[in-house]
Amino acid sequence: MVIIMLKTRIIPILLLKGSSVVKTINFENSRVVGDAVTNVKVFSTRMADEMVIVDIEANQFGRINFPLIKRLASQCVMPITIGGGVSSLEDAEQLFRSGADKVLINSHFYINPLLLSQIAKIYGNQSVVFSLDVKRINGNYIAVKNSGTELTEYSAIDAAVLAVEKGAGEIILNSIDNDGLMKGYDLELISSIASSVNVPVVAAGGCGSKEDCVLAIKSGASAVSAGSVFHWVGESIISLKEFMQSKGIEVRLL
Repeated sequence: MVIIMLKTRIIPILLLKGSSVVKTINFENSRVVGDAVTNVKVFSTRMADEMVIVDIEANQFGRINFPLIKRLASQCVMPITIGGGVSSLEDAEQLFRSGADKVLINSHFYINPLLLSQIAKIYGNQSVVFSLDVKRINGNYIAVKNSGTELTEYSAIDAAVLAVEKGAGEIILNSIDNDGLMKGYDLELISSIASSVNVPVVAAGGCGSKEDCVLAIKSGASAVSAGSVFHWVGESIISLKEFMQSKGIEVRLL
């Protein structure tokens, strides 16, 4: 029997606000990083394995900026996941037509969990990503929605398990408490979710160093995503990969 070892992925996350990329702290106080098209072009030359783009205003305003998404996707040379305001199968279909390889669902999962099933039935589970945003409340991990402003009735584990049951082929796990602080991922949260589902879990929220990436993978994440460490620290994707490779983690270097 041949065992195929999957490479660990490094995934930059770009948060859109209008046509700009911003970075948040605890999902608040967004700070402009730069022009969205320019950022996509830059990361497309830096050996990122995939890219995630989330329009953080789309749900608030009830519309997706499809022309901008199409323009960004045309500049991206790696697989791209698009999220923000996806509320229907029609939204997902238009995102795929605009160049998305995967669609990211968050708030509308809690309104209509079958939305994941509808998309997965047509495009496959590998094209459906669940964005699990989590806050720690009185020692318990609670799933939240609407950019972290609303608690749901689900624990983080229950939300993850249900999302996979309904068709999600991957989970991006966001620690709101750690977001933008660059003090490390929530390793306990990563471990609890990764051990509860049988799909890849992408760690997000808190990366501030190469060591943080290694710890996240050792805690059960299949991939790591980040924003601040690239925008503010100046860490490069290749340096992260070389460090992780030196620690025995298989990454794509060519």
